[in-house]
Amino acid sequence: MKRFLKFLCMCLIMSMAESAHAALPTVKDTVIISAADRKAVTLAEMAENFVDYDVVFFGEFHDQDVLHELEYEMLQQLYAIHGDKLVLSLEMFEADNQFVLNEYLAGRITEEEFLAKSRPWPRYKTDYRQLVEFAKAHKLPVLASNIPRFLAAKLAKEGTLAAVAELDKQYLPVRTYAPAGKYKEKFAAYMTKGQTPMRIPQERIDQVFAAQCIKDDKMAESIFYYWQDNQDKVIFHINGCFHSDGHLGTVEKLEALNPALKVGVITPKDMPESKNYMKTYADDKNDGEYIIYFPRVEKE
Repeated sequence: MKRFLKFLCMCLIMSMAESAHAALPTVKDTVIISAADRKAVTLAEMAENFVDYDVVFFGEFHDQDVLHELEYEMLQQLYAIHGDKLVLSLEMFEADNQFVLNEYLAGRITEEEFLAKSRPWPRYKTDYRQLVEFAKAHKLPVLASNIPRFLAAKLAKEGTLAAVAELDKQYLPVRTYAPAGKYKEKFAAYMTKGQTPMRIPQERIDQVFAAQCIKDDKMAESIFYYWQDNQDKVIFHINGCFHSDGHLGTVEKLEALNPALKVGVITPKDMPESKNYMKTYADDKNDGEYIIYFPRVEKE
């Protein structure tokens, strides 16, 4: 009898696991809307419509698997269009690790050595590895575009970078600024609301916002200076959507560096339970050229 009950329990657990797996959203559960005309498009059509853009931003929520799959598919679609003129740029790697990233892409070090030296994000293997491996296989450059996190953290904590080590100064943006305006208002509203995991007190907003902006400045400059030397290239940049929604953040800083650049933004929005995604479209359409409605998976 005990064996039978144990068997039943195991079957129940396996059944629950299979059901949970089956319920996870896939790319087919997403809807892509062109903000210009409210029309649903395929990912391939979206990529084709970006054909004459210089830089394409894909904003993500870092913990949503289906968005990582869409990023990977978008990278493949853009490669099919642009071939070796395509460049991948990532928030997830920092400028002081550009050399080791280049060494790995060139096959001069192993993946184990690369990961040991490059401070990859915790979910690199599940979320971003396929992007880097695609670039490696097709000999595409990858920009480690972000500021080293220890520098941004120092600014957030101390409010100044005056005491930065001489060696690290090369990784700072040429110019950094944190102006008042729509982006700061949005940042302050998010960072002080009750349930935000990173909630901070109002009196620290200026310092933490400065740290947010120095990331935007660095990513924008990484993209701009690379493009300036390689104007035949098309850059596909992936970052958290807060950095690019509404052409604010990194996009705003990039467009200020060269207003003639043609920059497009893809941004994700939660799919309502009712599936009536057009209910919020009037507000959502302002955040990008294309809106991806996706079923959010709540994670611990």
